[in-house]
Amino acid sequence: MSYLTLAVLLHWATAAIAPAHAGASAGAQRARPVIISTDPGIDDAIALLLALSSPELELRAIGINFGSLKNTTQLAQNALTVLALAGREDVPVYLGAERPLSQPFHDLGGPKFHGTDGLGGAYRAALPPSLAVNRSMSAAEFIVHACRHDASPKPPLLVSLAPLTNVALALNLEPRLPELCPDLYLMGGTVLAPGNVGFLSEANVANDPEAAARVLSAGFHTRVAGLDVTMATWLSHSFLASLQDLNVAGSFIWNITRFYERAHHELAGFEGGMPLHDPSTLLMFLQERSYELKRWPVWVDTSPFPSVSRGLMLPDRRGGPLSPPPPRDATVHFGMSVNATSVRQLLRARIAATSAEFE
Repeated sequence: MSYLTLAVLLHWATAAIAPAHAGASAGAQRARPVIISTDPGIDDAIALLLALSSPELELRAIGINFGSLKNTTQLAQNALTVLALAGREDVPVYLGAERPLSQPFHDLGGPKFHGTDGLGGAYRAALPPSLAVNRSMSAAEFIVHACRHDASPKPPLLVSLAPLTNVALALNLEPRLPELCPDLYLMGGTVLAPGNVGFLSEANVANDPEAAARVLSAGFHTRVAGLDVTMATWLSHSFLASLQDLNVAGSFIWNITRFYERAHHELAGFEGGMPLHDPSTLLMFLQERSYELKRWPVWVDTSPFPSVSRGLMLPDRRGGPLSPPPPRDATVHFGMSVNATSVRQLLRARIAATSAEFE
């Protein structure tokens, strides 16, 4: 396996900093501010690169949440690595939840898929002193601060690529959060697809079902990219291989996904490729027409660990001709099917376009 060095990445990235920010276009001024809570994570790293390369989004901050690893310091370093690659030292990274909202942490197997460092061992370099965690406040505190004080025409978009603990903690600090920042996009759960950490459960929700139950009942206008769409958006080995010669971002993605692809083969028996988990959350915002969304009330099982139903996300899917419609306060929309070809094309186009932004 080849390893990218920080010196090479920063050589390419530094040239991008001035062009990317000196002359903001009208399109960039209309970009939606976004705050991402994440546990980087191989697929999280791809999602962050997608956000940074999408003119529809202005990444205001990254909040770190335990998940793929329990070590939030390492996860923060991974986020800073992606920012270094993108030449985006202006984006602050805040430490967030180190453990579930109210229950003990249980390792559900994240390191088996992401490696002990979260990036599959594909990146080994010290970050420069200019890239460091912002310790002025926690991730939850920043979410509240931004939602209270952001002066953009539209309030910040909240995106969760991790267990929902940071968002739940922000709700505890500011119960009006769904009014201040009403739009929440998240990767988590499953409706019909099999679980990935249990018979019925998906890792982000199962890592903190109490936080998921709190957030999903809070009244956010929520879009859920669960396993029903992320497993259906499979990235083949040939698709991943096609990225490595595009540019530095594509090479980075190819390197970090070697571990992830191998883990899906060795641990789950998949013959090549990987599911598109966290990036699907952003793709659902960027190209919502490619997703079939269903609005349903939802209940989250918080049975004590190690119950096989813990983390089950159970929507009320009754839809017969005489069934009652979903109540008006049911504000959670579940992605149930996806035009995978279309969203794969968009992902590849955005990664290809990073040559102009990052190099």
